[in-house]
Parts: sequence; structure tokens; C-alpha cells
Amino acid sequence: MSRFLAPIHFWLFNKIKYHEDLEKEVIKGFKEIFNSNEIDNIEKSNIKKYSSRIPDKPLEELIDTNNIHGWLQERIRIAKTRQAAILADLFQKYKDNGILLARNIYKQNGIALGKDARTKYNVSTPKDIYNALNNYILDGMPCDNVNSIDVSEDDYLEYSQLTCLHKRYWDEAGADQNIMYDLRTTWIEAFVNSANPDFKYQVSSEKIGQKEGFRHKIFRK
Repeated sequence: MSRFLAPIHFWLFNKIKYHEDLEKEVIKGFKEIFNSNEIDNIEKSNIKKYSSRIPDKPLEELIDTNNIHGWLQERIRIAKTRQAAILADLFQKYKDNGILLARNIYKQNGIALGKDARTKYNVSTPKDIYNALNNYILDGMPCDNVNSIDVSEDDYLEYSQLTCLHKRYWDEAGADQNIMYDLRTTWIEAFVNSANPDFKYQVSSEKIGQKEGFRHKIFRK
């Protein structure tokens, strides 16, 4: 079966798994602070609604080789929507305390994966960090071409994003997009600084050409 699969399929599968691992860390973190039965109910209801996480099995045993692209795309949709729905329910119940806790969990996850990237990849330049980041962060299918690098120098990288692939999942889940963007930014900031403490990350919402988009920067401190 593996002869039907290319390295890019395993790469994307691993990114989905990282995203689901973060979801599990959110559940664990909230259980440690709040009532476990309440968290269990939130998790179970959203798994029932959006489907369960990927089983701990090799990709070859799970994927539909007659529809590889469709299977991966559907798993992205499930993972993104379920996590957003779980967060939306947690924030509705625990308000600002829940948001602060989720932000810290996202930060700690970003730090851990940034350290992991530092041991596996070259992260000496902004472009290196950007490439490493894209081995972890779930930004849709490769063919979606979400990001466009505008400037790439030894100490500075700038990339723009005109299409948000996440908003439709957040909307479906009833999640506040401002909070979700904040969590995402917190995660990337932590990842970049952990991967190479000499660099930092910034993002701003602005008009790019004729469209509203996001301007991302990775640069030396």
C-alpha cells in the first residue's frame, strides 16, 4: 500500500497529528485545573459531532488509497473544526480564565515543538525557521498555497497571507476568530523564539494589494 503514498502525504499526516496532540494537551490542561467530568463531556460531545482523533496507527493502515487527497483534506477539516469547537465550549464555560489557560497551553506546545525543530532542522536564518515551522503548523493542503514569501534576507523574512483557511472551520464550530488568531499567534511566537532565541515573530492585519490579509515577519532581535 505504501507505494501509493509520497513523502508529502506522510509530512501532512504528521502535521495533522501535531494538531491533534495539541488538542489532547488542551484537554489535559483543563482537566488539571477544572472539573474533569465537565471537560470529559465537552470532549465527548465534540468527538461525537465531528468524529474522533486519528488512531495511533501507521498512515498506510488508515488512508483511503483511492482518494488520498480527499482523505487528508477531510482529516484536516475534522481536526481543525473539532479543536475549535472544543475551545469554543471551554471558553463559553470558563470565560477569561479558560482563554488564559488555553493561551498558556498553546505557548508551551509552541515552545516544545520549537525545541524539537532545533534538534532536527537548520534554524540559523529566518527562512530556515519558516521552513521548520511549516513542518509542524497545519495550514491546509500544500496545493492551497496559503503563504507567499515577499522578502527573504539573512536576518529578515516577510511573508503575506491573503487567504485564511481556518476561518471557515472556526465559523462552523462557533469559535471567536479573534481569540483563535490570538492563540495561533501565541503558538507561532513561542515556536520561533524556541527554535532560535535570536529571532522573533510578528504579524499584523493590513491591506495587501487590493485585499485584506496578514503580514508575517521573522527577524533578528
